[in-house]
Amino acid sequence: MYTTLAGTTNYGVPFLIIAVPFAITSLLFIPQQLRNRRLRKHGVETLAVCRERIRRGGSDVDRLNCSFHTAEGEEAWALVTAPKPAPWEGEEFPVVFDTRNPSAAESRYYLSSFGSRAGLVIQSLVGLLLLAAAVAGALS
Repeated sequence: MYTTLAGTTNYGVPFLIIAVPFAITSLLFIPQQLRNRRLRKHGVETLAVCRERIRRGGSDVDRLNCSFHTAEGEEAWALVTAPKPAPWEGEEFPVVFDTRNPSAAESRYYLSSFGSRAGLVIQSLVGLLLLAAAVAGALS
């Protein structure tokens, strides 16, 4: 009796080899996703003043050090993702902050952008890869 290679190959293994690094990476997004979700649901929007523009490697402004006033009138400082186009020092832009921890703030632009949901895309791809591995393993 002759056996072909296709008959003994488990096609679920390559899917698992690809899915495991993606699964580990997707776990790293969970704390940021929870913070962004909390800010979208319970955050308070206010205007912040850009105090410092921070670049990372290139010429684009990546982050902003900003200050704003809470509802109680206290001044708070936060490091937020820069909106496009990035404001100059002294310009105002909208931010959303957590009333319990005002330094946990993010720009309104970032919270409404695709970048704040990139972790969900990676987690969805991991789910599809794991499903494909299960199906391929069952069919092998």
